[in-house]
Amino acid sequence: MNFGRAVLALCAFSLSASARNAPCSSVGKPIIIDTDIFSDVDDVGSLTVANALHNYGLADLRGVAINTGSKYGALAVSSLNTYFGNGDIPIAALRPLTNESFFDTRVYTLGEYASKLGYHWPRSLNDSSTTPTPVEFYRTELAAAEDHSMTVISIGFLTNLAALLDSPADEISALAGPALVSAKMKELVVMGGRYPSGWEFNFGGRDPASTYRVINNWPRDVPVTYSGGELGGDIYSGQDLAKNALPDSPVLAAYQWYVGRCSTIRESWDPVTTLYGILGIEGLSELGIEKMFQYANQIGYNEVVANGSNTWVNDTTVSNQRWLKLADGVTNSTVAGVLNRFYAYNPSDRNCSI
Repeated sequence: MNFGRAVLALCAFSLSASARNAPCSSVGKPIIIDTDIFSDVDDVGSLTVANALHNYGLADLRGVAINTGSKYGALAVSSLNTYFGNGDIPIAALRPLTNESFFDTRVYTLGEYASKLGYHWPRSLNDSSTTPTPVEFYRTELAAAEDHSMTVISIGFLTNLAALLDSPADEISALAGPALVSAKMKELVVMGGRYPSGWEFNFGGRDPASTYRVINNWPRDVPVTYSGGELGGDIYSGQDLAKNALPDSPVLAAYQWYVGRCSTIRESWDPVTTLYGILGIEGLSELGIEKMFQYANQIGYNEVVANGSNTWVNDTTVSNQRWLKLADGVTNSTVAGVLNRFYAYNPSDRNCSI
């Protein structure tokens, strides 16, 4: 697949000759990104995809909630959003804030990047402590959203979403957490678990209690789609970033700092999830970009035990929970090629021409 030609086809489909400076779409899909940005760089790739599609009008990025405690997470997100011209997008940070920075105690090769992004690129956020808490942010954004309109893309731990479910009615909304979710959300997209069963870090690594709470008690009238560790773990993206990205790109710098050893290649758990979360199962196939994902099941639901391990339960009474796999004929390298074009996105270009 030639992504450049496909996007040109999208532009030709969407834009008249007199409106070439317009975005691809005037009605972007409302999304919230819930990220554990800190200990892996694929969160940077994910936020890059979201910012690019926001600038093209295909996404309406309503905010970013952070589910890890380091104060550098919010600063890194602000630097990325500001670089892409979106410094006004709200950011929410988990409390209590810490001064923790990442150190690779497992294989001693991966490097810290969040604090470096926060302090070496311009950002609109001056102090992480001035951000709202994730619960305040979620309740405010959902209360203001149209009914059944919001997609939440979770690419980390489920701490924030568990707190949202546990939140009572307040001055923001007369609805308690579960009712607010049911009224306002269109879909929850989760990077976590393994399918049809297994143990994966987002579910079991840091806060399995919140995983248990969210997955087993999510309102059944809100669809959930899962992107498992086996999907993004086999898709390696970031190749040729040094050749294709702008020299001042924080995306390039983050991948170089994190991956190290003269490489920018990394697994793509979070970017794959975000790509589906915004473009959906059909993607942009009707505009020239082939369908990349398909649902691996038709019925059933995800069930989690105390340690975060999950099992898919076949149940004919449940048909709005799905897990993803690659579409027929699509390869890992095909998806990586699409992601790589996003990673090299020029923030000055908002004219549908990745």
